[in-house]
Amino acid sequence: MATFLHDLGINCALGNNKAQVLTAIQRQDHSTEFLSQRDDLHLDGTPIFVGEVNAELPCLSAYPSHFNSRNNQLALQAFQQIAHTFTQLTGNIDKQRIAVVIGTSTSGILSGERARSQLLANGNIPKDYHYATQEMAAPAQFIAHVCGAQGPVYSISTACSSSAKSLATAKMLLESNIADVVLCGGVDALSQLTINGFSALESVSAGLCNPFGAERDGINIGEAAALFLMSRNNDSINLCSAGESSDAYHISAPHPEGDGAYQSMALALKGANLSASDIDYINLHGTGTPKNDDMEAKAVHRLFGSSVLASSTKRYTGHTLGAAGALEAGLCWLLLQNQSENHTLPSNVNNGKIDPSLAAINLVGDNTTKKVRYCLSNSYAFGGNNISLILGKNSA
Repeated sequence: MATFLHDLGINCALGNNKAQVLTAIQRQDHSTEFLSQRDDLHLDGTPIFVGEVNAELPCLSAYPSHFNSRNNQLALQAFQQIAHTFTQLTGNIDKQRIAVVIGTSTSGILSGERARSQLLANGNIPKDYHYATQEMAAPAQFIAHVCGAQGPVYSISTACSSSAKSLATAKMLLESNIADVVLCGGVDALSQLTINGFSALESVSAGLCNPFGAERDGINIGEAAALFLMSRNNDSINLCSAGESSDAYHISAPHPEGDGAYQSMALALKGANLSASDIDYINLHGTGTPKNDDMEAKAVHRLFGSSVLASSTKRYTGHTLGAAGALEAGLCWLLLQNQSENHTLPSNVNNGKIDPSLAAINLVGDNTTKKVRYCLSNSYAFGGNNISLILGKNSA
């Protein structure tokens, strides 16, 4: 059954709406970086590069105080961009047939960190702090509260594949006739927990991340929100399929040969009834860690050879963790839209030196243009939790 992505609300280091983000990913002048330095997130004060949303976010004072978190501010700013489309799409639909599925890995943990800081400094917790902001279901419950959805409402938390899985789940809810419209996507805010957790794993870059580069040494963490409206109503962009696998090779390291990554991409192709040659562009997971890029290059080369154009966009946005899957599917959605008339693909930006030891893949360079009909987007997470999404331009 065909399921369609009608509209997208988005914010990240690239910009605070669809037009800003599209312009940024197609810009070929990389002299100005989108990531910024912060010295207040790492416990030892080390300055690190992060992908930060620089926008005046909506005030939440009109909502119950247990919804008060930066995560929900990011989500609301994204939802406001698609509120009109939501109203049009759901005007004659029973609220119990509207579902909300949101992917997140941190939820409102930043609020908990701030409350703990005040507790240590003053001996009391802020009066407006509620533990409920940290619950994984909080972003989905908040968006459902905002839009009035009364169908299935829940969050998915599978680390860096969370929001890609929210899109796959939304597709299944529609195909199973459990819902008629699903608001789906992901949101994660910057926090000390993630910065210091990945630092403990020696996975944070000392500078700017270098996806598939010879000098790559880790990730830059970012924050973002990306929300889609999905239904069975015919529209221009189709979520063709989702391929999921779980290789369970290691709690934090991927399978060295990329077996799970290969399986998710192969299953996505099978589900969409497409061949490898049908894919025009691959948005790679491409974190810039030594192990991820090595295994992903092997998996992509094994399935696609070195012909299909591919790039990582992590140098633009940072790794937005639970929001990454929806964010990068969102970048593919933008490329497939008619507004992307110049067909310029996002460059794979690093320090300019591709690692020659990696399996050969066709990384996008500056000024690369191609009219795209099918995009594949990869998201890989701890524990070997893998998913590949295929988005396609409807020819009808």
